[in-house]
Amino acid sequence: MKKPRKFLSKKIIVILFILSGILVLGRLSLPGLGSFLVAQDQPQHSDIIVVLMGSGPDRMLGAVDLYQDGYADNIVMVRNNVAGYNQVVSKGVKIPHDTELAQMVAVQLGVSQDNVLIIPGDALSTQDEARQVREYLRDKQDIDSMILVTSKYHSGRAKKIFVRAMSSMDREIKVTSCPSQYDGFNAEHWWQSREDLKIGVMEYIKLFEFYGYEQYEL
Repeated sequence: MKKPRKFLSKKIIVILFILSGILVLGRLSLPGLGSFLVAQDQPQHSDIIVVLMGSGPDRMLGAVDLYQDGYADNIVMVRNNVAGYNQVVSKGVKIPHDTELAQMVAVQLGVSQDNVLIIPGDALSTQDEARQVREYLRDKQDIDSMILVTSKYHSGRAKKIFVRAMSSMDREIKVTSCPSQYDGFNAEHWWQSREDLKIGVMEYIKLFEFYGYEQYEL
């Protein structure tokens, strides 16, 4: 009996990931492996600040700092998919959505609500967020630069995803990565913390998936 193709594909991915991990570990030190995940660019004036969902207030705190320092006039988020949210709201429960909570953080820190935009999307992944931002920018010809704010460990992969997604635009969109300084990921000693170790390993798996096939789907 033949094994399902999906099972074989997953097995091949796991084997290739292990082999690539061995090769990488042979060339880089453990601190280097942590730092490789982080994309830290010099902040520069841009048209918008894009905050990625998937964490707590730390990402919005970083975005507000950039806003207050004058690097951009508007903060943009993509509404993310929250499991069970629509069902609980349909039962009459009043509860803020993740993006609304993030917006509230920005407003209470002094950002005008008019300057914090939530794009519809029901996003399940960073790829979904990149696609929705790309669609938003198609009708915004005056926007050709953004600052990307996310967690440190996520910043390298997120920048790759957004640069790839924006490459299909009719104009060049500059992506500057400025991960939140409030994120606690320790790139230099990531293997010494159980939480950072788990996060780091997962990011490398997701990076492999991006290079393996996801970049061609953007």
